[in-house]
Amino acid sequence: MSSKASVPVLIVGGGPTALATALTLAKNGISTRIVQKDDHFHTGQRGAGIQPRTLEYYNLLGVLPDIWEQGIPPMPVSMYKIGESKPIKTFHMIEIEEDTPAIPHNNARLLGQATQEGIMREQLEKLGVCVELNTELRTYEQREDGVVAHVVKKAGDEEIAEMIQCEWIVGADGAKGVVRKQLGVTFLGETHSDRLIFGEVELKSLSRDHWHIWSTLGGTSVSLRPTENEEIFSFGVSGDFDHSKMMSDRDALVQYIRDKTGNYNFELGEIIFISDWRPNIRMVDRFSVGRVFLAGDAAHVHSPTGGQGLNTGIQDGVNLGWKLALVIKNEASPSLLDTYNAERLPVVARMLQMTTKLLHKMRAVEGDGRGAEDAFKRGGALKQLGINYRWSPIVLDERTPYVRPADTELLDVYGAEGGDVSVLRAGDRAPDAPSLVDIRQPDAEPKKLFSIFGVTLHTVLIFSGDATQIRAVLYAVKEYPPSTMKTVAIYPQGTSTMTIPTSVNADYVVTDCDGHAYNGYNVTDAATTTIVIVRPDGVVGGIVFGVEGLQKFFQAYR
Repeated sequence: MSSKASVPVLIVGGGPTALATALTLAKNGISTRIVQKDDHFHTGQRGAGIQPRTLEYYNLLGVLPDIWEQGIPPMPVSMYKIGESKPIKTFHMIEIEEDTPAIPHNNARLLGQATQEGIMREQLEKLGVCVELNTELRTYEQREDGVVAHVVKKAGDEEIAEMIQCEWIVGADGAKGVVRKQLGVTFLGETHSDRLIFGEVELKSLSRDHWHIWSTLGGTSVSLRPTENEEIFSFGVSGDFDHSKMMSDRDALVQYIRDKTGNYNFELGEIIFISDWRPNIRMVDRFSVGRVFLAGDAAHVHSPTGGQGLNTGIQDGVNLGWKLALVIKNEASPSLLDTYNAERLPVVARMLQMTTKLLHKMRAVEGDGRGAEDAFKRGGALKQLGINYRWSPIVLDERTPYVRPADTELLDVYGAEGGDVSVLRAGDRAPDAPSLVDIRQPDAEPKKLFSIFGVTLHTVLIFSGDATQIRAVLYAVKEYPPSTMKTVAIYPQGTSTMTIPTSVNADYVVTDCDGHAYNGYNVTDAATTTIVIVRPDGVVGGIVFGVEGLQKFFQAYR
């Protein structure tokens, strides 16, 4: 039996990248279908480390409150010699840093990937989109006006064939997925011989205040990390053992953990989840061909060292999602989609270099713990706050024009460590700014920019004390679809609300009560109107000085 259906976007895969893409599209009012071959949702911790930049993406997607509430902060690492119970070294992988007005979430959060996915699925379901389990993409054909996908849904012993006509396909179906394989792009890289078994186990009688690691130079290791669930630890074991036996024999796995930790008093219970992993370091040469796109692990796989994988996939999905939405709604040219590849490819290439370097450092840790702190050190650039698209063809900076490096130099895609930039440039992460007092509701709770930004909007920030110039910008913004634009007129610190004319009718008219907005966006002269256009993915798309610059910025979308 077969059927036929049509939808603007078909997303293949049910992981975090697929869900972030679907959520971005759904919030923009784009109909999607999201299909997953498996008959069940993913389980386990997997990509548990949520970097500060991804917390900001979760804010844009509207799921941050649940993510934050259910997550836990990173804990210090205790290193042990094999078979010993006294730590030889204890240190923080990530130096805990104070939140700032520009960076309200300056530290990573730990939350199992399965829980993150569940939170995003719940949000999607509220928007009328459900992940279709037991539904496998078999083949697809590209045509000039769309893509025809052939899927099979299993219902017991029956297979129900369906032909889906769509405008676009997003392949987020992992490293072994069918979308990339049929697309014909290269997936170059290397596969390492060493293997790791990881999973989750019920465990009592071990401190939840630390991440415990027993290791020797040469690959033997046991890792036990507390999770957000009481009495559940994430484990990882490596060494010279029979992997097949360890995967299938709980008693053998438990005995290995006991022997290598030297602790026979652990109350080890049920194995909640188990899998094995071999380092694959690969990426595609391009993220799209025609009407088919790749994102997340379908486009790049790498070592988990550095906690970049899930985070990078989320950014893939949001970057692609808002651009697809504009194109589908005929509010941008299809050429806008070319910038998905232009922006993401250099970032992923640099990420692979960084995580592979960390993998080599971790392999070189001595049995007495020497080299451990350097190998396990995280934070800095790995927070991803400095990731930027300054070189992008749709970025416009009239204040600090971008000078492309020589062909022999690498693009500085990860930017300044921790997102601390001396001069904010177009293409950079858009900082937050709290304490913005709404002149229409001066007694209400002050606003912050992160409560205004969203994946459905370009937010036009107008830094000025000149009402005439502000009105000119607001008039120019009316040329663009109102559902995709939000305007914020930001008067400088010390401006009396009594002096602001009511004819300034931006969506938000605020005074920068504590100066955080002007400082964070490096605006030093309120007499000169500075316009900052923040994209739906929380990136500064443009920094311009007048209406002509604003129009030039949006012309790049056409």
